[in-house]
Amino acid sequence: MRIAVLEDDLDQLDFIGRCLEGDRHDVVLMHRAGELHRHLQTERFDLLILDWHLPDASGLEVMAHLRHGHAWQQPILFITAAPREDAVVTALEAGADDFLHKPLHPAELRARVNALGRRTPHLQKTADALSLGEYQLLRVPRGVVVGGESVPLTEREYQLVNLFFTHPGQLLSRHFLLELVWGLQGDVQTRTLDTHISRVRRKLELDGSFGLRLHSVYQYGYRLEEVRLAHQA
Repeated sequence: MRIAVLEDDLDQLDFIGRCLEGDRHDVVLMHRAGELHRHLQTERFDLLILDWHLPDASGLEVMAHLRHGHAWQQPILFITAAPREDAVVTALEAGADDFLHKPLHPAELRARVNALGRRTPHLQKTADALSLGEYQLLRVPRGVVVGGESVPLTEREYQLVNLFFTHPGQLLSRHFLLELVWGLQGDVQTRTLDTHISRVRRKLELDGSFGLRLHSVYQYGYRLEEVRLAHQA
């Protein structure tokens, strides 16, 4: 399987990677939620191993975003150092498929991962297209269709559009967008984001003409809003 591992402890991350690579899995190691979101712009995984606590989000927040924002249907194995039964119940009720307590034991970790793989032999892929009104976000091949017409976008523009289309109606901060698309962290002063937003807005006519408007919130970020067209009134 192709497995994503999201764990903030670098020693633990390396340990998990070595355990799973021994079973010939293709393992991608990450220690921040932003890294996973960037990988998901271009890659697919068969399983996610997810830590409870992360430096930039909680594991529960990451799982909720994947299940709802990315239509993630693949198994998620939660790991945590907290030996509380309520933590297990919370994770499973929130959408986890299995749960392991730290310290992890190699044989048990491999057995749980392989069991999840056997349980879902025909893993379903994320939908190849996401529709919002007159817009279609194509994942394979990557692109956007507006009113039946294909619109070419650069890779950065596509990543921005993907974030807005998977978070409709939500206010996305500049920090969030800069970290996920450019990998920039902290209070970065740059006009790059605004320039790309302007191009995306113009290319896709996100001014309400086709029912969606990309609205800016002064000094904070941007929100993709639905606009009621005249013929819908």
